[in-house]
Amino acid sequence: MTETARLCWAEARPLVQTMFVLRFAVGALSVVRLPQPGWRTLLGMTAWWCAVSCAYLLNGVTDVREDRANGSMRPIARGALPVRRAAAVTVLLAGAALALGAAAGGGVLGWVVVFLLLGWAYSAAPVRAKESSGRCAAVVFAMGMASYAAGAAAAGSALSTTGLVFGCVMSAWMAVVGAVVKDLGDAGGDAAGGRRTVAVVHGMAAARALAVAGAVLVGVAGPVAALLWAPLDLVGTVPVAAGAVWVVTRVVRDARRTHADRRQRRLAYRAFMVTQYAANLLVLAALAALAAL
Repeated sequence: MTETARLCWAEARPLVQTMFVLRFAVGALSVVRLPQPGWRTLLGMTAWWCAVSCAYLLNGVTDVREDRANGSMRPIARGALPVRRAAAVTVLLAGAALALGAAAGGGVLGWVVVFLLLGWAYSAAPVRAKESSGRCAAVVFAMGMASYAAGAAAAGSALSTTGLVFGCVMSAWMAVVGAVVKDLGDAGGDAAGGRRTVAVVHGMAAARALAVAGAVLVGVAGPVAALLWAPLDLVGTVPVAAGAVWVVTRVVRDARRTHADRRQRRLAYRAFMVTQYAANLLVLAALAALAAL
C-alpha cells in the first residue's frame, strides 16, 4: 500500500498538485475577512489536494498510449503502476475530496464537485477536452478559477477584487500559455493518441505562433488589469510579464533548432511553470503581510 501511494503521488505530478494548492491558498488569503476558523480552511485545502490528485491520476490512467509514445517515465507509462490499481485510487481520492469538502463547509463541497467534473471532462469521455486545444483551454481556465474560488469559499467568503483579477490573469496564463507550450513537447504522442491539438492539426509553427501570442497577451494584459482594478496584484502580474518574455524567448530558440529533442521543446513549459510559481508565491506573501498588519 505504501508503494502504491508513492507511485500514485508521483503519477499525479507533485509539482502540479502543489501549484493547485498554492492557488487555493491565494484565494483564501485574498478574502478581506477570515470569519471561518483556520482549521476549516486547512480542511478545505486537504479536500482540494485530494480532488487535484484524483484529476491528475485519472489523466495518467487515460493517457497511457500518449505518455508511452512521448517516452514519459511516470509510473503508469513505464509499467510500475498498474492502470486498474491507479483507477481504484482515483475513486478513493474522489470520495475523500467529497467527504473533506463537506466537512469544511462554506461552499467548498460545491467547488470540489465542480473540479472533479472538470477533471473528468479534461481526460475522459464524452468531452475529452485534452484532445482539442480549444476545449483544453476552456477547461484549464475553469480549473484554475475554481481553485482560487474554492480557497475563498473555505475562508468563508467569495473572491475579493484582488483575488478575482489575479485568478483571472493566472488562469489565462494556464489556458493560453501553459496548455499550448505543453503541446510543443508532446506533439508526437498526441498524434499517436488521435488528438487534434493545434500542434498536431496545423503544425509546430502554428502552435509556436499561438504560444507567443498568448504569452504576449497575458504578459501585457495582466499588469494593466492590476493597475486598473487591483494594484496589489502588480506583485504577481509584473513577474508574469517577465515570464512572458522568457516563454517567448524559449519558443523562438526552439524554432531555430533543426533537431530539438523533447527535453529542449519542453523548456518553454518549464518557463511557464516557474513563472506561475513565482507569481503565486509573491502574491501569497504580499497577502500574508497585509493580513498581519
